[in-house]
Amino acid sequence: MIRKTILLLTMCVSAFAALAQAPSNVTGTTDPIKVKRVGLFKVLNGRLKEIATAIPDAAGRFGFRFTPEYEGLYSIGSGTAQNQQGLFRFYFKGNEDLNLKLTQSDYQLVGKNSPENETLYAWDKQSKDFHDKGTTPGGMSTYVDFFPEVEQFKGKLDGIKKAVKTGNANFDKFFPELVDYDFAYYAISYLYMPRTAHPSREEMSDYYTQFNADRYLTTELLKFPYGDRFMSNMIYRKLDLTTKPTFDQQVAAIGPDVLKGQYVLQRLEGARSYADFQEMNTTYKKYFTLPEQIERAKNVEAKLVETKTGVPAFQFSYPDITGKKVNLVDLKGKVVLIDMWATWCGPCRAEEPHWEKLNEEFKGKPVAFVGVSVDQDKPKWEAYAKEKNLKGIQLHAGSDNELSNAYKVNAIPRYLLIDKSGNLITADSPRPSDPKLKALIEEWIKK
Repeated sequence: MIRKTILLLTMCVSAFAALAQAPSNVTGTTDPIKVKRVGLFKVLNGRLKEIATAIPDAAGRFGFRFTPEYEGLYSIGSGTAQNQQGLFRFYFKGNEDLNLKLTQSDYQLVGKNSPENETLYAWDKQSKDFHDKGTTPGGMSTYVDFFPEVEQFKGKLDGIKKAVKTGNANFDKFFPELVDYDFAYYAISYLYMPRTAHPSREEMSDYYTQFNADRYLTTELLKFPYGDRFMSNMIYRKLDLTTKPTFDQQVAAIGPDVLKGQYVLQRLEGARSYADFQEMNTTYKKYFTLPEQIERAKNVEAKLVETKTGVPAFQFSYPDITGKKVNLVDLKGKVVLIDMWATWCGPCRAEEPHWEKLNEEFKGKPVAFVGVSVDQDKPKWEAYAKEKNLKGIQLHAGSDNELSNAYKVNAIPRYLLIDKSGNLITADSPRPSDPKLKALIEEWIKK
């Protein structure tokens, strides 16, 4: 009897494994003029990762055949992992067909589909207007019309959740969670979209005044395509932003360590120098508990290794105002401060008086001040530099230049500091208006 039971259990497990490993088929149509590519994405710890791409043919037909890595949500559409407008989520467990008609802003199920995806489709149709208002920037909607919709829709949720019986115990248990998280995501996201009018604290409806962010700051977030971005919004709901909470306070507002790791990695991936990476990684790496989180941190480190203190700096060569090329090697023996700027950049111009003052304070000392313009309009730069009689060595690199690419300069002003031997001190130094920069230069002059 025991032998028969074990055999039966083995057969059941094998059957489930075979089902989970069975391929799923996606067959779709779209407008090939408007939709040039369709992506298939998996959910990886609250974010999306593209796993396949299809190019619609002349008739707009596209398709995927893939084996789901897990039972749960996947996304399909014309959006990207970063910009999820145009992406729609579906439920796959293996061994099912998805048939749909896709547009840039919506989808429609056609033909035969799984009970799980029919259920998701019904929910998406019910919540479409609410979803679009909550997650789309702009529009004519304001809190005056949206808040009453929130309160009215909230009363329907229990009935929607209880009505679902697909025969898939996993999905039927998950669906009520999905409805709750979706509704919260749409409602809270609305507050952070550009609008013509914004409510005061006193004008918030009951849903918002009673909202408990900790109810949603759970590891369940990792199952949803919008997990990471929703997490950020909930932290903003927990903290009083008028007090300008520190990053430490923001992290502390999150409960589970694994979510703290996700939040820190969002910031870590925006680090502009190896020093910034080291400081943040040392403080928060204890929260990187998932293999993918550890891998993400390593990838950031690998990308920033060229900005590490002591590595040879990028050997630039750009023309000055007379057309003469100036190379970094020409400045050997001096501490070099590079100012990446442009004539159209307001914050750059705001730093000019401080830049001029530093030039005067270090006059006659082994320091080279080098302004590197990223202006696309070279004549405009020349006219501005002559008119302002800017101090230091003024060079023109233009847009999309090698120096900007080497140090991932995607916002200006940006200041780079190089030592007397031509090695990098920092790829993201303090600005001239910050007293820390003067102290840093003085420190490296002595070395």
